[in-house]
Amino acid sequence: MNRIRLFRTTAFRLSLLYACLYSLVAAAGLGFIYWSTASHIETQVDARLQLETGVLLDQYRDQALPALAEAIRQRNRDDGQRKIFFYRLLGTTIAELPSALRAPDQPRVFANLRLREVFPLNQPRYGGDEPVRVLATYLPNGQVLVVGRDLNDERQLLDHTLSVVVGVTMLTFCLVILGSATQGYQTLRRIDAVSRTAGEIIAGDLARRIPITARDDEFDLLGRNLNAMLARIEELLVGMRQVTDNIAHDLRSPLNRLRNRLEVTLLEARGAEEYRTVLAQTIADADALLNTFNALLNIAQIEAGACRNEWTELDLGALTGELAELYEAVAEEGGITWRYSTEPAIHIQGDRQLLAQAVSNLLDNAVKYTPAGGRIELTVSRIDQRPTLSVADTGPGIPAEARERVLERFVRLDNARSQPGNGLGLSLVKAVAKLHKAKLVLEDNQPGLRVSLRF
Repeated sequence: MNRIRLFRTTAFRLSLLYACLYSLVAAAGLGFIYWSTASHIETQVDARLQLETGVLLDQYRDQALPALAEAIRQRNRDDGQRKIFFYRLLGTTIAELPSALRAPDQPRVFANLRLREVFPLNQPRYGGDEPVRVLATYLPNGQVLVVGRDLNDERQLLDHTLSVVVGVTMLTFCLVILGSATQGYQTLRRIDAVSRTAGEIIAGDLARRIPITARDDEFDLLGRNLNAMLARIEELLVGMRQVTDNIAHDLRSPLNRLRNRLEVTLLEARGAEEYRTVLAQTIADADALLNTFNALLNIAQIEAGACRNEWTELDLGALTGELAELYEAVAEEGGITWRYSTEPAIHIQGDRQLLAQAVSNLLDNAVKYTPAGGRIELTVSRIDQRPTLSVADTGPGIPAEARERVLERFVRLDNARSQPGNGLGLSLVKAVAKLHKAKLVLEDNQPGLRVSLRF
């Protein structure tokens, strides 16, 4: 994978920024720990120096200067062990003191010096460059008591702490950079997968989908939404292809019939009444064709969601009640038993005209295919707290294996070929149901068919 692409990814750049910020925060935190440790060590050393100086000053006050000098000599005696504290009593000449300790107006002075700057090197184990913390106390007689403490151990501890601080900061930065590169690489892989899928779809493979992982992250959420969009596009394209094929197949016969009728009529002279009959039949065929195209246009508009602006809250019982009065008379004329029932106050959000058209299509089919002596039931109720509209009849029904297929455009079963229609009624009902997020269910009514819209 191209490294330049990796460095240009937003994930890598954001990770790099966070790496720098996190490293700075970590360095600041560890630096504070280092400073706090150094300050604490210095405070502890100063306390020990004050304690040692206090002991010597007590001897000076109790037994005068000779006792103090003897105590210093005893403490400076070489006993073969490495010393931590160093002692010296300087004369009254301020020039003998290092510049850091020349402060006669101060009773006590702390300073960090080298060992050779203050104390005589009469012990070969010391090189003279050892760091010492010095406390100089001015005595009443003008002399200066100097007590120093070796800082080698403390400096080693601080050096080790500083090394840890720098090492941890660098390690953190390197690890975050590595994580940034890994994250950028993973992001590029996901983006490349989307690009490959898009390329295959552009090449004509409409069934291709963006791969979804088990991580369920934002890329997977985006992938699922894009896959849903691609599925919808494929569905529309396949539907358009099927519509084109079905139009070419189903409308060819009525157009040929219309043309042949006109051609036969023109073969010889006929009377006015015959011409009038032929024209009436031609107009009827043209109306059937127009109805088919109008139904296709309605389905296309519904599937495109062009009617959402006309949605209102409506009472499903009141809507079906108006249609029930109309179709009850039609059913009674055909010798069909009519039953209608509704529960009160079943409200939904939707387009009144589209829902009325869908219910009318269901009732038309029920009346068309129910024989005399049969029964039609229109029911509005709540099933599992969901508003449900059902139309049931005792007609021939639809086989279970064909119930999905009859929802497609222009599909008509063999037992429906003798009935007028264009095979678009249930397709329109399906489009209205999908627009209203309702589930269209076709079930066996034993005998007959039950069609339900579950909102």
